[in-house]
Amino acid sequence: MPIMTCCPNCFVDVEIQAIIKDLSQGNTGTCDCCSKKDVQIVAIEDLLDYFIPLFNLYEETNDSTADCLGTTIQKEWHIFTNDVIAQIITQYLLTDYSNKSLKGVHVKKKFDGATDSDKIWQDFVDEIKCTNRFFINNNAIVRDIVSKLLQKHTKTLKAGTSLFRARICDNKNGFPNPASDLGKPPHRKASSGRANPQGISYLYLANDPQTTLFEVRASFLDYVSIGEFELIKDITIVSLNDIHNISPFIEDINLQEYVTNKTILNHFREALSRPLRKTDSDLEYLPTQYLCEYIKSTLKAHGVEYASAMHAGGINYAFFDDQEFRFKNAKTVEVNKINMEYIDV
Repeated sequence: MPIMTCCPNCFVDVEIQAIIKDLSQGNTGTCDCCSKKDVQIVAIEDLLDYFIPLFNLYEETNDSTADCLGTTIQKEWHIFTNDVIAQIITQYLLTDYSNKSLKGVHVKKKFDGATDSDKIWQDFVDEIKCTNRFFINNNAIVRDIVSKLLQKHTKTLKAGTSLFRARICDNKNGFPNPASDLGKPPHRKASSGRANPQGISYLYLANDPQTTLFEVRASFLDYVSIGEFELIKDITIVSLNDIHNISPFIEDINLQEYVTNKTILNHFREALSRPLRKTDSDLEYLPTQYLCEYIKSTLKAHGVEYASAMHAGGINYAFFDDQEFRFKNAKTVEVNKINMEYIDV
């Protein structure tokens, strides 16, 4: 088979882009995969060692509805520019890969781990809710897995970012002291929340004003005061809004461990975003409170980002300290329409 080349433009994954730029040593030309001219190029076969850990996650399956390796990797890891280039590069690499049986066949994951991870998570939830609260026997596995994986899911919020918080008020005049009235509650009034234990106050904010209306469960004709808060410095947060696969080319990552245990991370994400009824017990918050406390103390992150339970597409934040924000302004709105949907139960 003639030697084929690829370039950084064949990928959207920044880690493999950097690897290609380093391997090219300044060598430029026309890419055989995407046809870009005057770009840094490398022989595709030079990337095999970087792809072997990824290929080793999969095996052949008799399921005719499953995808081939290139399509599967693109769907699950999104590292290539498009599916066509994914097919070209993976099929070329499989020519030299020791497990040539993966070429042109349907594949599945070898290491899913969902069943074991489901049990590990449920044991943790049951114990913290029903058996032990502060000295948990079964917390070590969940805690250590969450800690290790969440280090790969941190992000930076930039200074100048505006986020919002709302409270239902008595009239159209809003609150007399919006800077304090719309901030985090004092410790003595801090009720149990998704991320905070009772008596420990966090600042809960949302990415847009509309999401805040859903979060406070505003009703028809309610007056709601919405405050805008601006981040005054760059901070690091843990993002649970969308647990997608990280780059498989990060240095020192154990891909088998990652894909096996990511189910637990998704349980954490779902628990943090799960809508609760007013009649539900505060005990439902215990698993996420415990893990958020662990994030605060161990990862030294400033907060957690997660999907809104009340508003599809909305993003919520729980910040452990409000000192990184300044109050900008507030406005009062009146809810004049509610769209109600329901399902038979």
